[in-house]
Amino acid sequence: MRRRLVVSQLVLVAALLTVPVGGAADVQTSAQYVRNAIPAIEAYAADHGGYKGMTLTKVRKWDKSIRNISIRSATRRSYCIQSTTRPFAHKAGPGASVRTGRCGVRGTPVPYSPKPSTDPQPTTADQRLRAAVPAIEGYAADHNGYAGMTLAAIRKYDPGITDITIVRASRDTYCIESGTGADEYHRNGPAEANAPGPCPAVGG
Repeated sequence: MRRRLVVSQLVLVAALLTVPVGGAADVQTSAQYVRNAIPAIEAYAADHGGYKGMTLTKVRKWDKSIRNISIRSATRRSYCIQSTTRPFAHKAGPGASVRTGRCGVRGTPVPYSPKPSTDPQPTTADQRLRAAVPAIEGYAADHNGYAGMTLAAIRKYDPGITDITIVRASRDTYCIESGTGADEYHRNGPAEANAPGPCPAVGG
């Protein structure tokens, strides 16, 4: 009897040790942790010519608020990030949907469900473009790419998006811009970071 009790206690301890940092959450919360990391991940890729060598410490240089995720793999062209909260959610690369489960598991797509933000509203063109990225990626996840993306469509994911123009959007890429004059910026997504000036001409 005592042996069974000891074994049971060991099983319980082992189970507790496998609970990931961050504890339990609903699947939308886990998915949001993953989505929140996307802008910094893409900024890292733009600065390093890909995702290879990417670590959580490195992407936090762009956004220190990123939490409850782990980077499970990172190559030049792709990556997989995963929530540390259960139920798990993950994203296997720049063009992939956020899905339930761990990296390596197909899982079920998690629809984007924005929550009211308490963050200050962006005031510069650069900030407005960065703020739009999670909604853009939410659209791409739900529509198998960026084709057909409009401002009205991404505002369904985040009504707070303002003063940006979608110059072009295809299945795999997009370009958005905001501002005028010295405060004009564009983003050639998803692989490039924000840059000064308007969207370049195709092939330019």
